[in-house]
Amino acid sequence: MSELTENEDTGPEVREVSPAPRAPTWALIIVGLASLAMVTGLVLDRITITSKVLTSPGTTRNIAPMLQVQDSKTYDADGRIEMVTVKSNLQPSLLEMIGGWLDDSIEISDRQQILGNRTIEQNRTLGREQMARSLDVATRVALERIGYDVISEAGALIVQVVPETPADRVLYQGDVIIEAENTRVITASDLSAAVQSKSPGDEFSFSVLQIDGSIRKETVSLAERKGIAFLGVSISTYAEMAELPFKIEFAVERVGGPSAGLGLTLALLERLLPGELLAGLNVVATGTVDPLGNVGPVGGVEQKSHSVMRSGADLFLVPANQVDQATAVLGDMVEVVGVENLDQALAKLKSLGGDVSGIEINS
Repeated sequence: MSELTENEDTGPEVREVSPAPRAPTWALIIVGLASLAMVTGLVLDRITITSKVLTSPGTTRNIAPMLQVQDSKTYDADGRIEMVTVKSNLQPSLLEMIGGWLDDSIEISDRQQILGNRTIEQNRTLGREQMARSLDVATRVALERIGYDVISEAGALIVQVVPETPADRVLYQGDVIIEAENTRVITASDLSAAVQSKSPGDEFSFSVLQIDGSIRKETVSLAERKGIAFLGVSISTYAEMAELPFKIEFAVERVGGPSAGLGLTLALLERLLPGELLAGLNVVATGTVDPLGNVGPVGGVEQKSHSVMRSGADLFLVPANQVDQATAVLGDMVEVVGVENLDQALAKLKSLGGDVSGIEINS
């Protein structure tokens, strides 16, 4: 009988186990910094800056599909007339403010400058009202140019009367001056020019359309302010609106303000006439429009220009005094044309091959 003896060779095998590899120090640092950045970002995003407003580039939108015209024939076009928007952040976080400081396409403004004493909801309501008014005026301007009579009276609307001036107790808020010195007054500028053509102390005669529809004639002696003749009123252009021959609606959501006036007017002319007004071009337009077709300035032109840059536009129509703001962003990437009125916009489109048949253009 043999005897087994346990020795080193017959015992259980023992293996040495190495410890798991440790992450390099630099990787741990990166993970730590990333975590810290994430936490910091979350904290900064929860801090609201109530004294500032951020205005950033928005989008361009083809207007024609949003226009709903009832009881009138409409036409499709090869070209596009687009409106352009901006985004207004009325309650930016500290994180968004930092982004605004680092992004030159974003404008940072004082809240008071944008909202005044309005609340955010009041500002939204005002924007919707301005958009509705802009559509109404654009509709009438377009219809007037193709033969409809929907603007029956125009003149200089008395917005405010300065106490102890020639206008005091002669003119009243809501009066409309329709004639001055035997010359028809069409716009507020017409009245200003008529007054400035006189000297202090001169007699100044004018006709007034009153709120009740009657007309009266007045004569006053002009006062002097800063060396020139002075009547003593704040005025704006007035137009009396007649009933529209058919209904036009603009199906757009979450967009407010009056700056689409020029674009809406051109889009309506394109929809209501068979000719190719846009000559197949992609045209972006911004600018207010008054009842006489004058184009007024708008906000956010620089931010809008960044949107236009991405839109593939052939032409950007802007108010005449805001061309520099647009070209500072666009350079020669998109043709920028400044216009003072609808006639100049139509003339530009005509020069590019647009069909303006059936549209009244004042030279």
